Amino acid sequence: METMAYAGEPRELLDKRKAITTLLPYGVWQERRGRHEVLDVCLRAAVVAQGLGFRWYHSSRVANIFPSKATPRATLLVSPHFHWNPSNGRVGLVRQWAAAVSVTPYTEEVAQSVVDTLLRVVSQPVFWPHITFDVWSWLKRRPSLPPVCPGRREGTYWGNVKAVRRLGGPENFKSYLVVVWSEWDPLGDGFDEMCVAIPQDFGGPGMGHHRADLIQRLDYVLGQLGRGIDDLRQHKPGVNEDCFGKMKDQYGKLRGILLEENDRKSYPVTTILSYTNSGGLY
Repeated sequence: METMAYAGEPRELLDKRKAITTLLPYGVWQERRGRHEVLDVCLRAAVVAQGLGFRWYHSSRVANIFPSKATPRATLLVSPHFHWNPSNGRVGLVRQWAAAVSVTPYTEEVAQSVVDTLLRVVSQPVFWPHITFDVWSWLKRRPSLPPVCPGRREGTYWGNVKAVRRLGGPENFKSYLVVVWSEWDPLGDGFDEMCVAIPQDFGGPGMGHHRADLIQRLDYVLGQLGRGIDDLRQHKPGVNEDCFGKMKDQYGKLRGILLEENDRKSYPVTTILSYTNSGGLY
């Protein structure tokens, strides 16, 4: 099993997806007995392969094991690897997932899985009634998502940006932006919505601290991009020149919008930098 998880290229693991999926119920059963090894190896194999579009083979069948057999931890760790379309009983699975969120202790690994899944399910209105306060509170923890993360990539589609704005409120929307703004992926077709949202949601004299946090995040992302594409490829080989240039343009434009908003509201940059240097909300 360890050999399957680590040997060869990601595409070779993709070819083994049936075997990985077949072992998943066994891993879930072992995890309930306090033995995490099999499930953890399955998940590590899936993470390596997911950059090529891996999702659990026959995931609707796999999902059926959760209501009666999975621990809350297993439910959360496996959930980022499902197809989260609103059909095939996924509403029930979202309820199970949200219930698991409310009772699972925080770890960075679990937080990554919760936020990864949230960034995908939030785009479907049928799931909205089940995105509880407990679920949103994990977004505000702002976990550092890995270089390959489908939720972060899909989470910047137009519908996702609109949904977070509608459901989450300013604090959650800011946390969402901090999480999805990353040196690892260009922003999706929700980029234009972000450009519109910043003046609307974070304008005005009472929003300077929010703008400061967002500028701080963009400074970090642009600083990482400033290290060059070869540095990124050490951790995510698939980064190409077009994506790299697009990220620099997008994040530079967002930073410019925030600075322009500061100027328009008569909040000089020195005020924002002073707040940032004091630690802000971090």
